[in-house]
Amino acid sequence: MERPIFQPVGTPVEELDTPALVVDLDVMDRNIQTFQSYFKDSAVKARPVVTSHLCPQIARRQLDAGGTNGGIAVTTLGEAEVFANSGFADILLANLVVTPSKIRRLCALAKQTSIGVAVDSPDNAEQLSQGATAAGVELRVLVEIEAGMGRCGIAPGPDAVALAQMVNGLPGLKFEGIMGSVPGPKSDDDPAQHETKTRANLQVVLEMKEAMEKAGLPVVVVSVGGTHCYAQAVQMLGITEVRAGRYPLMDHRLKSFLPELAPAARVLASVISHPTKGMAVLDAGHKVMAPDQGRPVLDGVAGGTATRFSAEHGVVELEGEAQSQLNPGDKAWLVPYELGACVNQFDYIRAVKDGKLEGFWPISARGRLA
Repeated sequence: MERPIFQPVGTPVEELDTPALVVDLDVMDRNIQTFQSYFKDSAVKARPVVTSHLCPQIARRQLDAGGTNGGIAVTTLGEAEVFANSGFADILLANLVVTPSKIRRLCALAKQTSIGVAVDSPDNAEQLSQGATAAGVELRVLVEIEAGMGRCGIAPGPDAVALAQMVNGLPGLKFEGIMGSVPGPKSDDDPAQHETKTRANLQVVLEMKEAMEKAGLPVVVVSVGGTHCYAQAVQMLGITEVRAGRYPLMDHRLKSFLPELAPAARVLASVISHPTKGMAVLDAGHKVMAPDQGRPVLDGVAGGTATRFSAEHGVVELEGEAQSQLNPGDKAWLVPYELGACVNQFDYIRAVKDGKLEGFWPISARGRLA
């Protein structure tokens, strides 16, 4: 658990104790307005995925900005419980819930808020039906289709139609439609090729919608994810919502595919050593940056590259004029490569505006993995 040094509102941002997860509220609000404006005049709406920031204050700003369907999506039952307790009335748990204890928790949550859940197998559908019937609740259900992620989801075809028919007939369940997730861009992906692949993956979901409707099923919801696929999804008739997560805060991984958005979340670190001309050491290591999927990017120092991380230390290699910068006591900014993993290292966001601290926002669903 993070135990931050709380400092007064109005503290200049560079005087914050480090390492600190800092969110520029002006940049974040511009990102939200820019991205969600793509949906305002479209039949397709955004469903914000709160998993990347885990913060109810941010989610509320997303829903207030327009262009959404009025609900949010989460990835774990624990996240759903946190956001339900924060007053969110429409939550899609875009994941599978299979153990008896979690099904009981899910059904208890359905007494508090409108909750949707994914299924990809007949056995799980039966379990959810039994749990919902025993608890006297109704669960909204989306059949998850495997659309290229290589993760969860029933294979497209007759078995998927049969599963939807089964869900539609089970007590305690309300069949609403289908969902699918499509792979995000890789660092070396060509944008045109990625767009082609994304369209093909989304078409898999739409073909299953058509097959289910031919079988007499009402497919009201066609939910696709994630953020990177919005441009294709809003042009494809039949999709109703895009589950999108990282756009309010952004990260380096997604930046090249959404260049109109800017990193609102950065980690403020302190330089603790400059032992050689070509190297500086920061107090933001693996425990802070979670660089498993990619190294963070040093922001604002030309010739400086974050290269390696141990538990508490981040090493920056310096070239050219950068060799005379980043001396002990100086501050440095790091843009996370993968936002969700980095945010999950902290319990609080330092919300700043005009370069000064506005407050400490709890990352309320941090660590709610179960």
